[in-house]
Amino acid sequence: MSGDKMPRREFPCGECPWQVKAPVGKFPPERYEELRATCRPNAAGMPPLPGTPMFGCHVGDPRTGEDLACAGWLAVEGHNHIGVRLALRDGRLPLDALERGDRWPELYPSYEAMATANGVPTRKDVP
Repeated sequence: MSGDKMPRREFPCGECPWQVKAPVGKFPPERYEELRATCRPNAAGMPPLPGTPMFGCHVGDPRTGEDLACAGWLAVEGHNHIGVRLALRDGRLPLDALERGDRWPELYPSYEAMATANGVPTRKDVP
């Protein structure tokens, strides 16, 4: 983490899987399955638990190599993640990080829509 601020991408990168127009199939289905836990509550109603990793930008910071939270994920699913909520509360993340900015590309409305568009079967969680 750089300073007290939560490192994040401020605009979706060109290959961001949250973009409707991004190339599909760039990442294997297994990767999407790993990232599913970063999003909305599962069928048992459990949101991402404390300590759950965030959906990171696959590019990272090109200058430093630092991991960054994905801008598309923050805008669509960030409000569901306890780590994001804590960062907001602590002032490490501005509230506008959870909003689509001017001239943003169209984003999928949910994790499931994004994953399905990338060839990942919809998963039916079992409590």
